[in-house]
Amino acid sequence: MAKWNKFTGTLLALLIGFPAGAYADSDPTDYQLKPITITAQKRGENIQEAPTSVNAFSEIELDEHHIEKFHDLINYVPNLSIRKNGPENKIVIRGISSFAGGMTSSTGFYVDGMNYPLHQMQNLDFIDLERVEVLKGPQGTLYGRNSEAGVINVITKQPTNELEAKIVTGIGMWDGNDLNPIYKGGFALNFPVSENTLAMRLTGQIESSDGWMEDTLKDEPANKVEHLTGRALARWTPSDDTIVSLTLEARDKSDGVAEYRFVSGDYATKRNTMQWDGANRNNVNADMELLKIEHDMGDFEITSLTGRQGYLQRFSNDMDMTPQPFGNSGGEYDVTIYSQELRFNSPKEEGRAIDWLAGLYGYSEDIDTIYEAGMVHDTKQDNWGAAAFGQATWNITSAWHLTGGLRLDFTSLSGKQDYTNGADVQHFKKDLNYLELLPTATLAYDITDDIMSYAKVAKGYLAGGFDYSTAETQEQFSYDPEYSWTYEIGVKSTLLDKKMTANVALFFIDVQDKQVAQMEPTAGNPEARKIENAAKVQSYGAELEIKYQPIKPLTLSSSLGYLRSEMKDWETAGADPFNYDGKTTPGAPEWSYAVGATYRWENGFLAGADLVGSSSYYTDTKNLQKNDARTLVNTRLGYESDKYDVILWAKNVFDEDYTENKWDWGGPTLIQQGAPRSFGLELTARF
Repeated sequence: MAKWNKFTGTLLALLIGFPAGAYADSDPTDYQLKPITITAQKRGENIQEAPTSVNAFSEIELDEHHIEKFHDLINYVPNLSIRKNGPENKIVIRGISSFAGGMTSSTGFYVDGMNYPLHQMQNLDFIDLERVEVLKGPQGTLYGRNSEAGVINVITKQPTNELEAKIVTGIGMWDGNDLNPIYKGGFALNFPVSENTLAMRLTGQIESSDGWMEDTLKDEPANKVEHLTGRALARWTPSDDTIVSLTLEARDKSDGVAEYRFVSGDYATKRNTMQWDGANRNNVNADMELLKIEHDMGDFEITSLTGRQGYLQRFSNDMDMTPQPFGNSGGEYDVTIYSQELRFNSPKEEGRAIDWLAGLYGYSEDIDTIYEAGMVHDTKQDNWGAAAFGQATWNITSAWHLTGGLRLDFTSLSGKQDYTNGADVQHFKKDLNYLELLPTATLAYDITDDIMSYAKVAKGYLAGGFDYSTAETQEQFSYDPEYSWTYEIGVKSTLLDKKMTANVALFFIDVQDKQVAQMEPTAGNPEARKIENAAKVQSYGAELEIKYQPIKPLTLSSSLGYLRSEMKDWETAGADPFNYDGKTTPGAPEWSYAVGATYRWENGFLAGADLVGSSSYYTDTKNLQKNDARTLVNTRLGYESDKYDVILWAKNVFDEDYTENKWDWGGPTLIQQGAPRSFGLELTARF
């Protein structure tokens, strides 16, 4: 409490101490919150007019909160969390996520319309973005399979016809065992090639750090970071009716994954230290190519998205995570994806009786994985799918709007696996085919011009698949889909002469045939499991988001999430008998919250702070391990101008000790440690 009082006192002194009188002569009505245009429903609309639960962060907001990657974003979105475990990044929205050790995410993740379906691909570094959108609840009608929990949309900055350049450089420190430096630099160059016809944008970013964990056994950094990202975009407008965009992107990552330490038992270590005798690496090479063509036919608009991406990840870590020589575990994901979407939609006109959108989608995936932890699982998947979808909004009156949508989604999965256990080699093979109807319906009512209410129902669907890492028999090799229905009501309001937005949503989710990892011990392997469609999940809660600009220099933001997410009708027998009924789903804190303030003086100085946190939550399905509640404070102080910015930032100001994950490791407790305090200086120059 003393630290908190000191922090708030310092912040208030900063806010009061700078001269605010520069705004005294300003017209008190000459400022408003800037509206955010989103493309969550695959067409541009004001976020306050979209009848669905969505959080959006503009480029300015991402910079204000020093959000540099997806993992940073989760602190600012109610009922959004991530179950991080080495190379895994399982997104949890409203308590819904895929099972531990799975590959496919229950949250759709898209960059400029290109799908990143595996959760290993989803903790991206953010570079040169226009905005990020977080859609909650099933999005199957417009996005298809595996968007049961929601969708993350990442939208990059596109080329313009203006010559401009930006250089960003920064140095920071991790306050771990020593002050380990963080280096970061990047650039963005936008230039016209042919005036008003062809423009290009080039961006690049590099990040390097020794991290905050130290392997005291090897006397070396344990979670080093070496990231390199590059992107090239071209935008061609051969006529007023046609836009052609091409995006090329490449990423190279080399990380240490040793963020784990024992907090009890013989191998317990102090904070920010651990002891591995084995391997410690996670390398990613990825590329993406996307061609987008937009054409206005007059009576309707056509959009084509043609994409390809490659993803290669190799990782290895100490299998037992102790100084003992028990060997390593690790694996490899080699993924190639091709996709094509063709959309038709009504033109953007005010007062239309019916707004509509229809489309076709197809994809193919080649996924080769190797997973080794004593035994070796070598799996190859050849998957493809196709879909037809449509959505229409009937503007019954100027106030009442009825939206209905339907998607016919076909998925074909073909998998085979070589399972090696010593001298024993087994071969598994399975073909899975699913044809699903994914409907949605929304009724919206404009109470006033600035207050909108809505009620929505949607079906969610997470496809079946293959157990690439633990299957030991043909029966254990595959599992079936899970399904859900989500019911949501909400109100979106713009108040106080557009100086405040206040949005609230209430939801209830009913999941059937939930995919769960059910332990089935065998001789020689007490950790054997089978992925079963054995449970139900019921999740309900509420979300509140408020933004307010009471005076021109001050912007306030807050969000609050309440969540109850529980397993139902799941009881095991045999070698691992347990009744899971009423157990909370992993990674689902009951409360999540964020409060922030940014004050900008007319002379360019700024000061801001955020308080973000969550209540405690369980990390396992049996509810035997729990991460404690946490509250983190992040701050920023600096100067902005048209030509340059100088920003001092700090995260986890009071160096709170918290955990990302926790396990019972056969008696001792193993945790994945959260990041300690970090701080730094960032310089931005514009030309």
